[in-house]
Amino acid sequence: MSLIINQFYNLFWQNKACQNLFLLSKEELLDTKDLQFADEKYSFSTPRIILSNVEKENESDFFTMKLRSENHNLSNEDTITSNIKTFEPLIENFTNSNFVKSLEKLSIDIENKPQKFYKKVISLTLKKRENQEKIIVEFLQEYGFIGRHIKNFESLSKYINNQVTSKKNVKTILNEESVLKFLEITKAIKDIYLNEARKGLYNSNQILLGALHDNEDFTSRSQLFNLLFESKIIGPSNEDSFIECLECNPGTYKGILQLKISPKKLSKLKCPICQENLKYHVTYRLHDDIYNIIKLSDGLLHNSVNRLLDEFDIEFENNKIYYNDIEIDTEFNSNGIKYLIECKMYKLNTTTQKLTNKIKKHFKKLITDSSRINTEGTIYPILLVNVNDESLIYEIENSFIIECDATNISNPRILNINQMQDLIQNLNN
Repeated sequence: MSLIINQFYNLFWQNKACQNLFLLSKEELLDTKDLQFADEKYSFSTPRIILSNVEKENESDFFTMKLRSENHNLSNEDTITSNIKTFEPLIENFTNSNFVKSLEKLSIDIENKPQKFYKKVISLTLKKRENQEKIIVEFLQEYGFIGRHIKNFESLSKYINNQVTSKKNVKTILNEESVLKFLEITKAIKDIYLNEARKGLYNSNQILLGALHDNEDFTSRSQLFNLLFESKIIGPSNEDSFIECLECNPGTYKGILQLKISPKKLSKLKCPICQENLKYHVTYRLHDDIYNIIKLSDGLLHNSVNRLLDEFDIEFENNKIYYNDIEIDTEFNSNGIKYLIECKMYKLNTTTQKLTNKIKKHFKKLITDSSRINTEGTIYPILLVNVNDESLIYEIENSFIIECDATNISNPRILNINQMQDLIQNLNN
């Protein structure tokens, strides 16, 4: 077991905020994106951890940031559109001064001799690749786009390059005004890219400083990230972070930058203009050892129960198969009782009713599967869930009618990881 994992679990068992955070489903804990390919929907989660003091529930701050970003993009798009129009007469002038006669001749042939023109086009598509080059060169020579001295694509390329970069044509296209317009377009394109990166941060599912539970506050969650950072469970990221002052006028002080800073110092970020606290989305990276555990289907829940069994020297077996259609996540024996553990990680950002229905469905299946397993002794089925609310678990258990004919099933339970820890400890007393 790696040092990082040992340090993580040392914090996990002692810190309620750590349990609340890392027992979130993979999609809620990690920065998760959805992709659609044809009729299939895929999601992928990255080890990026986003800390922000902008809560989506705070409509004022979130809406202000969102509106500023959208307005900035609209302004940039208008800059690009208007400045591109500046180049249209320049390009038209360049074309007319060099190819006007050729274009007129081509236009007359297309209008008066369409069969001749389309015959050339069809012939070009039917010829072998090595003959297409000759036909294209002859076509351009016929209409005066190029001279008779050009015999192949190589010499054609050199000719076009010389035409575009000739002193006369460069002077036509490039002048003080056009260079300034080009620089404005370049800046607008860059700003749009940066704004999209910014939107990726504030629209993320994973603004973790704001994902608080009823028994937490902003201070306890902030302290947790300080501890995670000091233990190197999370570390600085090479990805961009975003800061902005919402007290100043739009665009007065904001930026996308690489910010390698301890979480405890985030609260000290001040606007140098008005001295008010800055709003931030700062990226960190979750250590690979922890990320590799979390991205598994049963995430940290399955790994943590295995670790508990290891600590108490209880032999266990993972992913035990019965009858080709029953798979038990973790199985172990103690005092003549076979414990069958099914781990379920639920999305907790949902209604209590939906969560209850899912738990009942999985609990019923576990009991049904357990009753089919033919074994000597007593079977103790446990549905292990990532729900910390013990009152909700108790309510679901007591409202559930167990329909089971097997006499070897003993008191099926729904437990969270703390209750599971108590059970395993009691087995060794």
